[in-house]
Amino acid sequence: MLLATISVLDAAVARWPLAIMANGAVAFFAVTDLFIVAGVAFDVWSRRRVHPAYIWGGLLIVGSQIVRLAVRDTAWWIAFARMLAT
Repeated sequence: MLLATISVLDAAVARWPLAIMANGAVAFFAVTDLFIVAGVAFDVWSRRRVHPAYIWGGLLIVGSQIVRLAVRDTAWWIAFARMLAT
């Protein structure tokens, strides 16, 4: 549940009035990823190991961020987004 919530935090974090957010998508993805790091750190502190959900879920979230950065300016994605918007 925590990882699902973190995965949709990108839009909210991007609206924070911090100077680092002016650096674009990479900045707010990095800030969002700090929540994953905090969960992993808590697991290590409390259980002395990282739960596999944090490993797989965290990798999936970071991977999806990389894919989103890679496709956001492609012609086929812009055409697909325009089709959805009409």
